[in-house]
Amino acid sequence: MDIFQTVGLVVFGSFLLLFALELLTGRLGLSPRPARDFLFMVFGLFSNLVVAGTLIGAFAGWLVIQLWPNHAGSLAGVSFWIAFPLIFLIEEAAHYWLHRASHQWRWLWKIHRTHHSAQHLNVSVVYRYNFFWVFLLPQTWMGAFAVYFGQTTAYFTAVLITFFVNLATHSSFRWDLWLRERTPQPLQGLWWVIERVITLPDTHHAHHAYGRSAHPNGNYAVTFFLFDVMFGTAKIPNARQQHYGLPISPRLHWAEELLWPVVRKPLLPKPASASPSDAA
Repeated sequence: MDIFQTVGLVVFGSFLLLFALELLTGRLGLSPRPARDFLFMVFGLFSNLVVAGTLIGAFAGWLVIQLWPNHAGSLAGVSFWIAFPLIFLIEEAAHYWLHRASHQWRWLWKIHRTHHSAQHLNVSVVYRYNFFWVFLLPQTWMGAFAVYFGQTTAYFTAVLITFFVNLATHSSFRWDLWLRERTPQPLQGLWWVIERVITLPDTHHAHHAYGRSAHPNGNYAVTFFLFDVMFGTAKIPNARQQHYGLPISPRLHWAEELLWPVVRKPLLPKPASASPSDAA
């Protein structure tokens, strides 16, 4: 079994394990539309792992060969401890700015919005994407370049770290608050440091929420939360969030969510009992 198969099994197996745990403990059922969430997740899994991954890998692989035809494996001699942090930090910085732009530019927001329309945050949201969002992710493109130049191990180490943090921060299990509540007072200062360096459920749940203790237009970092601290987009609520998704989530058409801008649909009519916030 090569590294590609191993990483694929680890990623998919870890996701299925946590998904099954949330399903068996009834957490997935807390969503007002669990069937819709499940179908969105299946669509994201297929488009991400099968369609988009294959297309991007093939095109990026072709591109790197055209640009540097005689340099395959030319960076294989670079130490893992140099290559890994460089790949990880470059990818994290690129994702931070892409993610931030997707909340500031309307056309890009409508591609990213699908990831935010889930009305309950759980591990299925990790694969809740508009089809075209995956084509914008820097990590997918970086893979072909890193592998071609001989830094496969460094790249996949970065991929696994990012993926496991993604699972941990999207999960409905608020393990960070549970641990914090049980940490002795003399060690509470460690949490002050950790939560400003690494993205935790506390900050990422706030990013997916609205209302009290929410911060949807901030907390953009996937793993390295220090980027949010450095660029003034950090908010650390140290609290549970009550409302996830968007006020207009029930009015979004599934086809536009998955395929915008190819498919464009108006908002569905407001329900009779709609509150003024539904117009947001």
